[in-house]
Amino acid sequence: MHPFQQAEHLLWAPAPAADWLEAFPLGNGRLGAMVHGTPGDEHLQLNDGTAWSGSPGSEEATSTADPRLAPAALAAARAALARGDAPEAERQLMALQGGWSQAYLPFADLHVEIENPGGALAEGYRRQLDLATATHEVSYRLAGAALRWTCFVSHPDGVLVLVLDADRPVSVRWRLASPLRVLGQESHPSGAWLTVRLPSDMPPPHEPDLSPAWGEEALRGAVAARVVHDGEARPGRALGVRRLELVLATETTFTSIGRAPRGDAAGALTRAERRVARALGRGTAELAARQRQDHARLYDRVRLELDGPPEARALPTHERVLRAAGPSGDGSCPAEPAGHDPSLAALLFAYGRYLAICSSRPGGLPSTLQGLWNDRLRPPWSSNYTINVNTEMNYWAAETTDLGECLDPLVELVTALADRGRATARRLYGARGWVAHHNTDAWAFTSPVGRGHADPAWACWPMGGVWLSWLLAERLRFGADERFARERAWPVLREAAAFCLDWLVELPDGTLGTSPSTSPENHHLTPDGRRVAVGRSATMDLTLISGLFTRLSGLAERLRLTGDPVAVAARAALPRIPAPSAGRDGLVREWLDDPPQAERGHRHLSHLVFAYPGDTPRDAQLRAAVARSLDDRQDDSTGWSLAWKLALRARLREPARVSRLLSLVLRPAPVDGAGERGGLYPNLFAAHPPFQIDGNLGYVAAVAEMLVQSHDDTITVLPAVPAEWRSGWVRGLVARPGVSVDVAWDTVAGRITATELALTARRPAGRTRVVVRAGDREGLIDLSAGGRVVVDPGTLTARGSRA
Repeated sequence: MHPFQQAEHLLWAPAPAADWLEAFPLGNGRLGAMVHGTPGDEHLQLNDGTAWSGSPGSEEATSTADPRLAPAALAAARAALARGDAPEAERQLMALQGGWSQAYLPFADLHVEIENPGGALAEGYRRQLDLATATHEVSYRLAGAALRWTCFVSHPDGVLVLVLDADRPVSVRWRLASPLRVLGQESHPSGAWLTVRLPSDMPPPHEPDLSPAWGEEALRGAVAARVVHDGEARPGRALGVRRLELVLATETTFTSIGRAPRGDAAGALTRAERRVARALGRGTAELAARQRQDHARLYDRVRLELDGPPEARALPTHERVLRAAGPSGDGSCPAEPAGHDPSLAALLFAYGRYLAICSSRPGGLPSTLQGLWNDRLRPPWSSNYTINVNTEMNYWAAETTDLGECLDPLVELVTALADRGRATARRLYGARGWVAHHNTDAWAFTSPVGRGHADPAWACWPMGGVWLSWLLAERLRFGADERFARERAWPVLREAAAFCLDWLVELPDGTLGTSPSTSPENHHLTPDGRRVAVGRSATMDLTLISGLFTRLSGLAERLRLTGDPVAVAARAALPRIPAPSAGRDGLVREWLDDPPQAERGHRHLSHLVFAYPGDTPRDAQLRAAVARSLDDRQDDSTGWSLAWKLALRARLREPARVSRLLSLVLRPAPVDGAGERGGLYPNLFAAHPPFQIDGNLGYVAAVAEMLVQSHDDTITVLPAVPAEWRSGWVRGLVARPGVSVDVAWDTVAGRITATELALTARRPAGRTRVVVRAGDREGLIDLSAGGRVVVDPGTLTARGSRA
């Protein structure tokens, strides 16, 4: 690989991390580490993906809702809306609010210290994260010794490995600590161990009057570390060390999503110690080789390279962000549109895929609001699963960037929600099927949140399960096999549709709608100017329901289940559900009644879900309404909102607007962490603010849409590449129905023009004839024989193929 290209797979800094948002992340989908690289005291903040507060009983224990009052409250809310009294409808809906979801927690801290009695300062410092190998390295000189630390987290072996190499003997100490309740711990001559108890309840920060609880019905956990070195062993330390190898594992009593914990702290410690022992039996060289091979199997599938100035590539990562932001420092006045370092955009794309691989792997839990990484006992929004956009956004790029395996944990979560959500649908709504609302957690929480006093804008939204179901349906469109279709997708989609059939109401004009209805976290104005969240038939509700019914109907045909009563009813209901339409001021209606909006520029784009991640309409008038709605929402916003806007502008084929949004993404995050202004922290974590990983992962999905689109039965290459990405190439993006796309481009006569193009049937469903579009040209390419087909980008005809 060209040395400058290698820079697009490397984060580096010339100084240690001053805080958590400067540390670099490692992870294997279960065990995560934030590596600080402090000279003389290597600090690794550790996370275990199963470390959640609470238990399956927490949902009922925290609930304040009386299900006996639910039918009357729902009927009263509907009646109030029918007579135009939205404030009363809101008051009635609060009776349905329950408690809160539980929190994803920090787990432990590992410190490995170099004894430095003279207090010497480090010299020649550098730390770096190699995205291509998922390996962190730190090097410096301290008190005359040249030290190099190497760290990685292995998915195949389930352990963290930290190796210290010194060119002269040094004395080393090690210790474990935890912000949780420590049950026992020891640092001994060959390592250390720690056992902990997690809280039985961790209320969210927006319930400040409530305190954490540490009852018995909670998880237990353990950390085990073994140390091998060439020095003289002492309890918790070693003298005269030139090489030290530390292998660490974590374990908890968690079993599976929505299920009760099993076992105790001692059992967790035994399992962790056994895993460490097995790993040590392989040796660190073999562990590293296995880890790199496993990571490369996913990471190397897709590569994006963009030309950029060599001098920018040579800068430390955060300095590149500062430079790209221009003299204003906020992206509003970059040296060129989207900055003067296009290759930084490629690095952020690679980093997003890296974070997806590290935070969501088969056998683990899905990415939380912060992925796999969290250092706070009471994190923002509980670092949970917020399913009115954020969790879905975490997985928008799973199929298009060939990380389908990373979707597996979300499939497990949705399956658990479908199981536990049946009781919630029956208890609160008297409905069939299953329901989930705004938040969920490792215990498959499905109730409305809010304790009876929360704003219905975010507390009363029963469409969370419906939207999650879309992701299973999308996997089918990318070529998932018959077993997934029948065993995983069909039960989830069918039962979600059954709920929707019972939730829909007939409106006076004979159409079907939802009442009450909220558009996530947004408000509108009543005729007398009051700000309310509840209305009738939010566009997002109708889009999600009609999209689910359409997908269920297609799946029923595939599985030859067209006579299934739910599929029949869904198919019959489809023509009665109003489609999105333009309303006042030429904007897409957010509610069917089209009330005045209360907050221009709101961060959520819920009413545009039909345009992305849905299938963007071909209708010119509706596309214009989407564009005007985006203008009305304005460009600047939170990190995840910027990513959604990028994807929408890409779908609208507006590269100039894509360019403007890129400059807002590729800027430093606000130092004070306040407001709704996205950007990048020094370690390239995306800011809401605070840090939320959906901004990183949503960005990957948006870039994929700039390069390749396939939602409209046509594979379109380079539909929205900004002009400043003058030349580049991408390999391995996946188009529906399972076709891998490689494309290179250059700027010819002022236009982004494809110069190389190849297609490969990535899955059996991709072995078909596909329509390909580049610019204003279309061609029909036959992939039925398999193999890689090289396409002439000028004529869009096949040049040849190879197996």
